[in-house]
Amino acid sequence: MRDAKPGTIFLEDYTPPPYLIDTTELSFELYEDHALVHSSLTVRRNPAVEEGATLTLHGQDLELLGLSIDGRNLVADEYSVGAETLAIAAVPASFELRCTTRIKPQDNTSLEGLYKSRTMFCTQSEA
Repeated sequence: MRDAKPGTIFLEDYTPPPYLIDTTELSFELYEDHALVHSSLTVRRNPAVEEGATLTLHGQDLELLGLSIDGRNLVADEYSVGAETLAIAAVPASFELRCTTRIKPQDNTSLEGLYKSRTMFCTQSEA
């Protein structure tokens, strides 16, 4: 986990996101040594932003197990996974993105997202 580094964000540094997420559905399979997270996002291009932008999602300590757009599984050369990002260059103007990841709540000491405290799974609600 990375430590949060507070910093000032100025209005002139803000740019609108290239994609908007209208709905998010999450389901979890909890096991003693890991959890599987299944997500479904309804995504559309932001009309205020130029077409052709890469969809970039941020996350930490995730193992990508499956990725699909509108029911079609993506192959490895259609996306890239970084230390804290998932980038998909070619996406339609609107689509459903489904993703399955493996996480390890017992190793999450940041107390953000899903973590395990002794025998109990916990999560923090964030704005």
